[in-house]
Amino acid sequence: MKLTKEQIEYIKSKPVFQTEGIVGKIFARLLSKKLKNDTEFKKAVDSFDNAQDRMRKSIIDAEKAGVKIPKELKKYAGL
Repeated sequence: MKLTKEQIEYIKSKPVFQTEGIVGKIFARLLSKKLKNDTEFKKAVDSFDNAQDRMRKSIIDAEKAGVKIPKELKKYAGL
């Protein structure tokens, strides 16, 4: 999953990520090592990224066509 800098900073600002410290880092390292070679996980992440890109593109196209898009949907899509 592709995260923007704003999303990363938002996640880092949450108290749970600040208080866990070394435990969170160790968990993240172990999890990344386990998932690094998992082909099904990689396919799922790629599929999600592609679906998210298609959703953004369709929202932008709909706006250009004059369709009113709710703010919540734009926020969810990262626009």
